[in-house]
Formats: sequence, structure tokens, C-alpha cells
Amino acid sequence: MRTHAERGARLLSQSKSPLIQLVAEIAWTHHENWDGSGYPRKLAGNAISIGGRIATLADVYDALGSRRCYKEAWKSDAIRAFLLNERGRKLEPKLAEILMQKWSEAESIRRELPD
Repeated sequence: MRTHAERGARLLSQSKSPLIQLVAEIAWTHHENWDGSGYPRKLAGNAISIGGRIATLADVYDALGSRRCYKEAWKSDAIRAFLLNERGRKLEPKLAEILMQKWSEAESIRRELPD
């Protein structure tokens, strides 16, 4: 599991397309945590690309709110509480705050586009 970020980035980085290069950087950094506790490189803060920081937030928000074979979807209040608790650890505080400000819009999109 912990090798998929590096492997995906390596595969995507072979492209000459600027868009795919951006996707490669997101693949490489989407499991890094704001406090440096993530993987694969243990990057922290602004050393993590902005695309990776945004993807981390979106990935956690989506994963918690989606049913999986191993878990039920979390309720909105539980997701919100978790994300607030992860500010400064897993998530960049500023980005988490932006999501909180746009919460009803994000939840509306989730209802319109369920898994």
C-alpha cells in the first residue's frame, strides 16, 4: 500500500504533458501529512506541493463520506469533526478552514454525485 504513491508518480512522470506532470506530483505527495508524519518522503508543511495538500484534504473528505466494503459512510457531523481535529496534523489548517467555510457546498456536491 505504501508504495503506490511513489510508483504512480514514477509512471506518470514519464509524460511530457504539463498536466500529467502535475498529476504525478499530486500522486507523489497525496499521503504526506502537514506535520511530516505521512509518506513516502515525510514532507511537512509547504514542502508538500499545494496540489498534494488539496488532494489529501479531498481524499480524506471523500473516503470518510463514502461507503466502502470495510466500512459505512460517516455522517456529515463526524466528518467535519474529524477534519477539524486533523488541522495542523494531517491537513493544512488554512485549506481545512476553506472547506469548513464551503461545507454546505461540498455536501451538496456529495449529494448530487454519490458513489
